[in-house]
Amino acid sequence: MRKFTYIILITFVLLGCFSCRNKFDRNIDLAEKLSYIEGDSAWKILTEIDTTKLTEKQKMQLFLNAAYLKGIYANPIYLFDEDIKEGDSYFSGKLDSDEIKWYIVKSIDAKQKGDPVGWLENLKDAEFLAIQLDRKAELGFIYLYLSKVYQQGFNGTVGRYYAEKAAKIFKELNFPAHLKDARMSVIGSIIVQGDYKTALDSMEAMTPEVMNNATESYKVFFLDQLARTYDENEMTDKAISIWQSIYADKPISSNTLAHWANAYLHINKFDSALILINEAIELPHNNTDEYLCRNVQYQILEKAGQKDKLPQIDSLRNIASVRIGEEKKLEDVSLSLNIKYDSTTRDAWIKVNNAKAHTLIAIFVSIISCMALVIIWLIYRKRNKLLKLEHENDILKIQNLEQNLFLSDNQNKEMNYKITSLFQSRFKVLDDLAATYFECKDTGNEQKRIYNEVKVVLNNFNNDKSIHELTEILNGYHNNLMMKFKSDFPKLSKSQYRLSVFLFCGFSLPSISFFTDTELKNIYVYKSRLKSLISHSESPNKEEYLKFFE
Repeated sequence: MRKFTYIILITFVLLGCFSCRNKFDRNIDLAEKLSYIEGDSAWKILTEIDTTKLTEKQKMQLFLNAAYLKGIYANPIYLFDEDIKEGDSYFSGKLDSDEIKWYIVKSIDAKQKGDPVGWLENLKDAEFLAIQLDRKAELGFIYLYLSKVYQQGFNGTVGRYYAEKAAKIFKELNFPAHLKDARMSVIGSIIVQGDYKTALDSMEAMTPEVMNNATESYKVFFLDQLARTYDENEMTDKAISIWQSIYADKPISSNTLAHWANAYLHINKFDSALILINEAIELPHNNTDEYLCRNVQYQILEKAGQKDKLPQIDSLRNIASVRIGEEKKLEDVSLSLNIKYDSTTRDAWIKVNNAKAHTLIAIFVSIISCMALVIIWLIYRKRNKLLKLEHENDILKIQNLEQNLFLSDNQNKEMNYKITSLFQSRFKVLDDLAATYFECKDTGNEQKRIYNEVKVVLNNFNNDKSIHELTEILNGYHNNLMMKFKSDFPKLSKSQYRLSVFLFCGFSLPSISFFTDTELKNIYVYKSRLKSLISHSESPNKEEYLKFFE
């Protein structure tokens, strides 16, 4: 019953684990499907998963999906070295969608850490794997991020190429929010190319859709880019009007303030331009923004006639330019990485990974084969030992049987000898009595001599030797009867023991009376007492003893 209860408990535990695992997989699949169209819903599903019941691998998968979701909605991702090491151990080399996502997450992290090589290299790895596995959704984001990489590297042609590919995929998959991002990336690439007229046409065509469907934060971003495009197309008043409307009660970046100040410079409002550029310089910014701010500041001071400050501003501008030059080695890096990922290299990459997979399979098969051989050898060895022990046990049984047969044969011979001796002694008694009767026949001593002879013979039944012989015969004929009787009743007196011997031999009470030279009535009393003693005992053999008293 207890064993059955344990089986039921184990079954329920296994079913519970299986159910939890299936529930986790269902939530991850649902979050993945919603991540591209309903980011908030996907995030809610991921954050509501109970992490206390998850395995380490499931926790890493949850972490990956959460980081990927943040990344594709332009939220910051910061990974520690331990996160990257652990993620590589779980996802790298698996050749699945999780590995693609992991490359994308690492690329976003590298971008935020100011590592352009890692940013581009992880994206190119992700691109190659997504093409091999035909993962269009991930490939769309890879192309979108690659377009931004090349825009930052001032390669508008390549940036536009990737942005248009991303837009095509998002349109095909019906991802409207991400389609807008891709179209904005196309415009960004056009601006990098210096074609502001085309950029403005594209943005004006997008304006109704953005203003009707986009979020407030995206509208601010879009209008800011539209204002810059107006300014570049000599529609500065429109640009300034847009900036004033969207940043009346919202924080503004150093980069936007620099463009706004530049717009005032275009219409010769030097005081307003100088106020904005000084404010921009005070705000936190990177080297690219530093160069932009110093360049605008230089132009404002130059046009305003404050030439005494120009050498200092020019020095700061040159420092920023040098720093940008160090950061903008992305162009060379991208070319070298493109060479790395040409068709020949990719074929080699596939062959290496296939060889690695085949090697791992061969090693796994070898290990399994070795383990199987070891198990078979251990089983065979154990079986031989068991057979050997069984054989030795059979030999011991045979030897014991032979020994028992030998002992039994000796006992039978001894018993035959004793019975023969007893038999012969009884015939000798008859022979002696017959001879005596023949000698005394018809004489006065006839009766007397015969009586004396019979008395002597019968009296010999009560001596120790005769009792010993009778005991051995009883033991041999009745399966050690007297040995068991003496063991069960060790406190019997010598006379009680002799009485039991005579009774077990089947002698009548008058004969026992004569053998023991005891009155017959006393023999009846002694027999009754002995029977009562046996009846009230706890001996397991008492039924066997009592049948001789019937």
